[in-house]
Amino acid sequence: MSSEDGNRRISHYIIHTMHYIVKLCLRIFSRILRITLMELCWSFVVSIIIFIVWTWKCEVVKDNTQNPVILWWTSGFPGTSETIHCPNQIKCDVFSNQNISNLHDVEAYLFYASGINFDDLPLPRRPKEVIWGLYHEESPRNVEEMMHEEILSLFNFSSTFSRYSDVPFPLQYLNAIDDITSLKYFVSTTEKNKHLKTISPVMYLQTDCETSTERDAYVKELMKLTNIDSYGACLNNKEMPAKFTEDYLNNLNDDEFLHYIAKYKFVIAIENGACEDYVTEKFWRAIKIGSVPIYFGSPTIRDWLPNKKSAILLEDFPTTKRMNDHITTLMNNDSLYETYLEHKTKALITNHNLLEEIRLRPYQVDPLKVAQNFECFICKKLHQKRKGIIKESIVNKNHYNCPKPISALTLEVNPSNSWVHSFETAKRNVGRIHKEVITTS
Repeated sequence: MSSEDGNRRISHYIIHTMHYIVKLCLRIFSRILRITLMELCWSFVVSIIIFIVWTWKCEVVKDNTQNPVILWWTSGFPGTSETIHCPNQIKCDVFSNQNISNLHDVEAYLFYASGINFDDLPLPRRPKEVIWGLYHEESPRNVEEMMHEEILSLFNFSSTFSRYSDVPFPLQYLNAIDDITSLKYFVSTTEKNKHLKTISPVMYLQTDCETSTERDAYVKELMKLTNIDSYGACLNNKEMPAKFTEDYLNNLNDDEFLHYIAKYKFVIAIENGACEDYVTEKFWRAIKIGSVPIYFGSPTIRDWLPNKKSAILLEDFPTTKRMNDHITTLMNNDSLYETYLEHKTKALITNHNLLEEIRLRPYQVDPLKVAQNFECFICKKLHQKRKGIIKESIVNKNHYNCPKPISALTLEVNPSNSWVHSFETAKRNVGRIHKEVITTS
């Protein structure tokens, strides 16, 4: 066989093989294509069915519900969808899914301020038709825009820590009125004096070191004059016992930990924001365990003291030197020190405003009950609105009164404080937000 014949046979073999491979690839591709098309067809059919069912469900809800519809616009809070039954046999349907707004019959939107997104609001506002409600339990550091009345005025009703709110909860951090007088954690002055061999008279425990009130700056100056045990991340100079170090932030109310810190004669309780009626666990924890709080924060704190002398207020001793002098005086006079502890030593509460507040609004110690009360308040307003007996209402500064940040160190506004700069930035921002909402009403 010549080489030419051999080459022809090889060439023929290669062509035949390539032809077979091409046919095989086409068959495989055709098979894959048929499967993909089939899957696509099924997906399309299922999507159509889901769309029809969802549309039908929405129309059924829209057509059948006769209750006013309330929608929590802020995602994740409170996270429920239900028909609420409120006093006087009134009902409303409350939802937490923004998609329900497609029904076009939402009569009230509720907003949890800490989660609000001003670029995602249910516009147009339609103020004559739709109620907006504001819920906020935190300091303004979370949403600085709320410090400005232009933003507050976008809402009709509020539930905040201010006593002037529609559903107020100024005592949200007081678990029970009995905590004030209970001796469960109380350590006598005699015993506290014995503990001074191993601990300082003053305790400071914070992990948030950059605050609008500049509390670290204050404590740092006071440390130059008196001994302070500082736990946590801020100005730390003393380690906690090992049993408390793991996840201690979530165990600050554990019995064993409270017994430990109750040995201190004084506890520094400086809020991270100075708002009227914003009194947090920093203050109430000290009252609960029977240590004297050295307090700065709410300008209205005197309205919530169990007795006139239940705390040492920075405003009464406006420099660290004067504060140190007063601490020294109390350290040298047990009887004078104990005048700050009559809620423990005599089970005495002379503040009738405090007692009346907890009597009238027992719900406020439970965040879930606060939200439920706010929902029912709004529900009542919606039923009144349907009857044409509701008056126009706008949230004002009294509902959330947080002025420009004040320094605990100077008791004045510090222009160099970054939080003051943020306050001014937020002020400029609220003008834009307010204009956008109003112009789309």
